[in-house]
Amino acid sequence: MLFDSRPTLSRAEARSVYDGFAVKGHAGGRDASSGYGGPAVQALLAMAAFADARSVVDYGCGQGKLAELVLSSQPELRWRGVDQSPMMVEKASARLERFGPRCTVELLPDGDPASLAVPADGGADRFVSTYCLDLMSETDMMATLDKAEACLHPERGLLLLAGITWGYRMSVRA
Repeated sequence: MLFDSRPTLSRAEARSVYDGFAVKGHAGGRDASSGYGGPAVQALLAMAAFADARSVVDYGCGQGKLAELVLSSQPELRWRGVDQSPMMVEKASARLERFGPRCTVELLPDGDPASLAVPADGGADRFVSTYCLDLMSETDMMATLDKAEACLHPERGLLLLAGITWGYRMSVRA
């Protein structure tokens, strides 16, 4: 039994929803600055210690607004954004182009977190995901967290998540 029994979106449904946010300018596309996402994102930023980080993986980067905000004040930071929505990737790429090679945005075409290539060398200092895991199936959420664990530096790595669900039974693993 799940703690949160609300249905999740399929990968195709999630891609469609976020493509719609990108095209229509829906409030959901303004997570970092809206009442929906602002307070949680501000709390995440307060704990993130991006000044102490060298590299970030942003899973579900959306339009790249969080990356833009952080990269504007952290000139040495490298950011890798990943999203399954082609429209969000297009918007993020355009928004973040000014940061040059220290910022990349990639499409995860099938939406399967297991297919995300991450170096298993602990090279990332931060793994960020805002309002993304709560849309996923329990299996995909755990696969994403496994990717985070695989890529985060064992001593300086931080997992930074913001979401709106109660969680799943599997999220309390021993």
